[in-house]
Formats: sequence, structure tokens, C-alpha cells
Amino acid sequence: MTQQQWDLIGYGVWALIIWMTLKQFLQTRRPVQGRGFKLLFGDWLLFAPVPWIAYRMIERGTMQQLVWTLGFGVLLALPYIVTTRFKAFPDGTVRFQSNVLFYIFLFTLPYIRYTVRDRVFHSHPILDAQHRPDIELMLAEYVGVLVLLTFLWRLYMYISYRRVVRRQGRIQEDQIPAL
Repeated sequence: MTQQQWDLIGYGVWALIIWMTLKQFLQTRRPVQGRGFKLLFGDWLLFAPVPWIAYRMIERGTMQQLVWTLGFGVLLALPYIVTTRFKAFPDGTVRFQSNVLFYIFLFTLPYIRYTVRDRVFHSHPILDAQHRPDIELMLAEYVGVLVLLTFLWRLYMYISYRRVVRRQGRIQEDQIPAL
């Protein structure tokens, strides 16, 4: 694999990160309706590579690589989870409650990921005559982290939304005068 091919793969991954960030931002701008399943399965295309990720991890990955992948997925989901809140409005809609800290995480984490990747790859080149990395396994691990963090965040959003809807339903029932 040449450096140019490696760079093209890096650009593809960067495009995936930008796409995910924009999709997550748009998700927080719309009112949530219905049972909230769109919150949980809104990025269903992101789950399409799960069989490929599992196959690569089983075929070529080690237990240590699997643990690191899962650990990074959970770790990167935590800032999103901690700063995600929903709010019920008087008109009956439930919306994401704006949180400056959430948007800081949302827009700076991709930049931090890019900066770290750039520094690591420039200070420790992984392409040389003696070493050719397993690019498929590396991509499977990276996309696995993105899938896990997105799923955990969306699962939390779904649970949080359902909790607000249940609470809102109880409040509305309490406000109905008894006959």
C-alpha cells in the first residue's frame, strides 16, 4: 500500500467523522416525536459494517485489541452521555436541551481525533519497508469505536427521552380535574 492510498483511506475516515458529527448535530436540533425509535436507530447505516467488524476482529484481532476497541468506544461515549438532556416544553414537544458543553464535545472531539492521528502518524510512521500494517483490522477497530460510541449515546438518548415522556404523561394526568 502506498502513502497516497493510505492518505485516501484517511480522508475517507475523516469524511465519515464529519458526516457523523453533522448527523449528531442535526439530531439535537429537531423535536423528538413518537416512541423515540429514531433516536435509537437513526444512524442505522452506521450499523451496517458490524458483521464486517466482528469478522475482522475474530479473524485477525487479538483479545487486547478487542478490549481497547470496546474501551475507547465507551470512553468516547461518556462525554456525549453526560451532557445529553431532554426537556419537555409546554406545547407538548420534547426537545434536546441545549448544552454548551455538549456542543463543545461534539465539535472538538473530531478535531482532537484528527490532531492525535496526524501527530502519531507523522512522529511514528507506520509505513516502511519492514512493516505493513493490517489496514482492514485498523479500520475495523476504528469504525467499531465509532459504532459503539454512537450506539451507546443513542441508547442513552432513547432511555432519557422515554423517561421524559413518561414523566410528562404523569404530569398531564395529574393536571386533569377529577369528575
